[in-house]
Amino acid sequence: MNTKQKNAMKRVAATTALGVGLVAGGANIASATSTHSAHDATSAPSTAPPAMGDVAGGAVTAVSATSITVKELDGTTATYAITSATTFSEGRSAITASQLAVGQHVGIQLSSSSSTTATNIDVQLPVLFGTVASVSGDTITINDPEGFSRAILVDTSTTYTTSGASATLADVTVGSVISAQGTVDANLTSLDASSVVIGAAAGPGLPGPGFGPDAGQGPGPMQQ
Repeated sequence: MNTKQKNAMKRVAATTALGVGLVAGGANIASATSTHSAHDATSAPSTAPPAMGDVAGGAVTAVSATSITVKELDGTTATYAITSATTFSEGRSAITASQLAVGQHVGIQLSSSSSTTATNIDVQLPVLFGTVASVSGDTITINDPEGFSRAILVDTSTTYTTSGASATLADVTVGSVISAQGTVDANLTSLDASSVVIGAAAGPGLPGPGFGPDAGQGPGPMQQ
């Protein structure tokens, strides 16, 4: 196992640990795709949703240089071919096939000419959604829809958008609704945000990011 695969496995382990803790606490942090089926419209691009059957998703159970197998929401497994034309992404960043790992949650864009061939595989990042309770330094505290308090950590690399336009941390104010996407912090209780959408349209049951690094604004809202 190379270094990239090891790092991917560490992210999977951290996300899983955080997810288990949140489920036990009855909280509502999302891990964007928590085992979504091919018919889940919330994983479709925000601009032009594909026709039914053009997307798939789930938890990765096996992956090789030529194929990926996922367990879907209904408990079934499906295998999709990976070709030289398949692209890979994680949130808004392009990645390589070697960064895929068992246990990750992915969204898969399927070929229009073959329902078993992947054109893009998107490793979907954890998401927090809620109302801002406080902003202190590099920490944004939100209350999620179930009333639980969640910490979002930001830094100089975090990007901000509002109504599709660029924004800053100063635009994150108490009472505003935000959606933050990123990676689980080493403490397993907070989110290191890579992007924050202010006045986020993406929340539970609303459209998610779509596929690829240039997909829509809103992080996906899938519940763990």
